[in-house]
Amino acid sequence: MSTPRDHALSRPLWAPTPPSVHADGAAHRQRWQRRTWQLHQSVLLSHLYAFSLLVGYSLAGYASGPAVAWYGAWVAAGMGFITWAYASGWCHTRRDPGLFVVHQAVSILGVLGLLVAAPQLAFQALVMLIAFSADGFLARSRTSFAVTWVLTLAAAGCAIVWMGPQMRMPTTTLAGQLLTVGVLLGAVARCIGLVTFFRGMQYRLSEALAQIENLVRSDELTGIANRRGIMEVLQRHQAQAGRSGRPLCVALLDVDHFKRINDQHGHDSGDRVLRTLGALLTAHTRAIDSVGRYGGEEFLLAMPDTTAAQAREALERLRARVESTAWAGIFPGASGVTVTIGAAVCQPDESVESAIRRADAALYEGKAAGRNRVVLALPQAAPAVPAGVQV
Repeated sequence: MSTPRDHALSRPLWAPTPPSVHADGAAHRQRWQRRTWQLHQSVLLSHLYAFSLLVGYSLAGYASGPAVAWYGAWVAAGMGFITWAYASGWCHTRRDPGLFVVHQAVSILGVLGLLVAAPQLAFQALVMLIAFSADGFLARSRTSFAVTWVLTLAAAGCAIVWMGPQMRMPTTTLAGQLLTVGVLLGAVARCIGLVTFFRGMQYRLSEALAQIENLVRSDELTGIANRRGIMEVLQRHQAQAGRSGRPLCVALLDVDHFKRINDQHGHDSGDRVLRTLGALLTAHTRAIDSVGRYGGEEFLLAMPDTTAAQAREALERLRARVESTAWAGIFPGASGVTVTIGAAVCQPDESVESAIRRADAALYEGKAAGRNRVVLALPQAAPAVPAGVQV
């Protein structure tokens, strides 16, 4: 039975099928086609460069014209077929839509043939073999990559054993020396191109991962942190407060009669209320404070380095700011929006979950007392000491 890992390994590096049912199929196909063409063009340029060097070697008397011509014909036929397959879309019907195997076969078999037909150009042939085999990093799976290199090395070893005595480095003349330098420059340029390509992919992947991380921790509606994001921040604040001994206040803010707003004015109006509150909380809290949507119409505030008295004053200003907002301009028919806030100062060695529970209890106390107010939770009572136990 195949596993998801097997499917991931057997899937092409780029394929016409989107990687997710949520992906834009047309955009994915366009990206795949663009990258495939870029790779194909780089390979084609490498072949043209290599062929021009072979022609130079032939003119300098190091290789026979027919051997160079046969190599050119082989590469022209192979690359012409691949170009047609890409341009016509025929490759999209293949299991390997990037035609990786065909690319490798054209390049490696052509170089091995050249090594046998013109052993006096062995240096260029072996350098070309290494450069083109580097494309094996684009193999559809690790197995394909390993097989490509194993077969290539085995075939090259056989060719070297067979043609060894005739193999030469064509550097007996100035022309041969310059052409040999050109071979090295071409190989280096090919490797630089591959490294640049992979680094570009790595950069784009890093950007995508950063966006995913942001989406995982952000609330889509309000643009502020979601529950996961604000809880992670609160945990960090709590750890810092524990090390420094500075106070940390946790506050829960709840929209009064939010269900009534949705029922009477529609969910779009409710969404506008939440978005506006998110913006208000961000704009009217300190830079060191953190704000997140805790769930539904509840928001959580983490206020480091804040005593109970400072928290009450700041939260009262925030409550008044929400009440004085011109809500009629935010959603039709609005008669006003208020919030109730419950807050608690974290005690030494108290977990953030415990502090949130106390803030939630204070919030419900404020709801029961008539809403639109700030209620601060009492400090957590110390555990009772059993009789007879010395403290």
